[in-house]
Amino acid sequence: MTGLGWTVFIPELFLLGAALLIFLLDSLGIRRLELFGGIATAGIVVALAGVLADLGFAPVAALSTVPVGVVDAPWSALGGSLASVTSFGLVFQAIFLTSALLVSLASMSHPSDQKGAAIFFGLLLFATLGMTLAALSADLIFLLLSIEITGISTYLLVGYTRRDPRGLEAAMKMYIIGALSAALSFFGASLLYAGYGTTSLASLGTAMLCVGRPPLAGATSIALLGYGFLIVGIGFKVTAVPFHAWAVDVYDGAPSDVSAFLAGGTKKVGLLAYFLVFLVPILMSGRPVPVLQCPSNLACYVAYPSFGVPLQVIFGVLAVVTMTVGNVLALQQTEMKRMLAYSSISQAGYMLIGLAVATSPAIAGALLQIFAHIFMKAGAFLVVAAVLGLGVGGRIEDWKGVGLRYPLLGVSFATMLLSLAGIPLTVGFVSKFVLFSAAVEAQGWFVWLAVAGLLNSALSVFYYARVLRVMYMEKPDPSTTSIPSGAVVGGSEPPALPAGGIGYGRALAIGIATVAIFAFGVYPQPVLSTFQMAANHLIQIL
Repeated sequence: MTGLGWTVFIPELFLLGAALLIFLLDSLGIRRLELFGGIATAGIVVALAGVLADLGFAPVAALSTVPVGVVDAPWSALGGSLASVTSFGLVFQAIFLTSALLVSLASMSHPSDQKGAAIFFGLLLFATLGMTLAALSADLIFLLLSIEITGISTYLLVGYTRRDPRGLEAAMKMYIIGALSAALSFFGASLLYAGYGTTSLASLGTAMLCVGRPPLAGATSIALLGYGFLIVGIGFKVTAVPFHAWAVDVYDGAPSDVSAFLAGGTKKVGLLAYFLVFLVPILMSGRPVPVLQCPSNLACYVAYPSFGVPLQVIFGVLAVVTMTVGNVLALQQTEMKRMLAYSSISQAGYMLIGLAVATSPAIAGALLQIFAHIFMKAGAFLVVAAVLGLGVGGRIEDWKGVGLRYPLLGVSFATMLLSLAGIPLTVGFVSKFVLFSAAVEAQGWFVWLAVAGLLNSALSVFYYARVLRVMYMEKPDPSTTSIPSGAVVGGSEPPALPAGGIGYGRALAIGIATVAIFAFGVYPQPVLSTFQMAANHLIQIL
């Protein structure tokens, strides 16, 4: 990897080392969930500290491992490097690690002797490792391979308990769709290589330079077809409509902690891939052809395929359809996890507005929306896991009076739902305000993206308000008997966990998510300025 020293990968090495240590201890017969969870959490915290240091976060700036001048180096200067360090990539690394940290903390509240703990935490680290490597990608093949590291790990995570038929079914569905997604993505990459003669993300979509011969006939058509396959292949990862159907069954069938990781973490790697692959051709479309310096004895040919505007239209349509279909279907759900799954699909539509508009403020708004989604959606699934563990059923009507019986959990869940709906004083409101404002500022047909986003936000209020009404305004059915999660009917119940029966780790993770929603809703400037800087630098280095 030209120009990059090994120190750039120190955060990834900590994740890899923690995962290997967990598997080593498990092979030696040491099986304590607290130990595995502690190792995983420590590895994630150290990696996150390193990433924040590379971003220039003052309290940990001394821990930076990236040499001066490496961050945000122009892609044209990378040569044949497979990886690069950008502020944009570091922001995504911080997002991925934050999501993994919340899930790791929450999962430490399972019973100490639970089977499969080493598998869970080890795979969690490997999935996070794949996502952080993807954020360093400067080459399309390197990006897709990094995504597959995450994909294979999450297939196994969904069915790691091996005792739940629904979890195994969800894992199989995710595996099949993941294989299809990978096949389409790599085939698209091969077509782009056929058209451009390179897989460098900096070169794709900018110019096709042929020294000594004219461009291949039909190369633009081949490139367009390749981009089409990539839109579909990566679209499965993003859960963009119409590539979304698998996600609902998987989120519903997977253990709730895994669902939190899928919704709050792994789907973001698809959004990262969309930005890295398609932002260059969108921004470069219509730029003047540069003067080329060619060897005196060879003829040089250059072709600028100008399909940036069609790509923007495609992503604009995907954004509107995804947010609308997700919200409409969420209205019809009676299961809590399925409602949250469709809500997560609709949120992906809002994030795609940033790519369709493709201006610096829009990219910053999309980053803030992605960041906010960690605390809103991952936090919501963690609350669901806690409530299910207390014996409440999975149907929305089973949650009658939950807000009064478990006031702290109720307040946290209400905060997350209100933020997802975009209610003021929450980070969800700020992220949508920044994103929609950027679309309006861009003028033209982008204004209609903002209008669609506003209408869909209003639509989402109905199903979020329905849940709040059930939690706070309806009394529980006295005939319903609550059975704590893991209990055996006719046998002894599992030992009660501390912190109100949900465990200290889960309580801490939910508390962090709740506080973050309010804190960044009231004072978003620290993260927003970082995202604006990352967006500006990304556009400058392309």
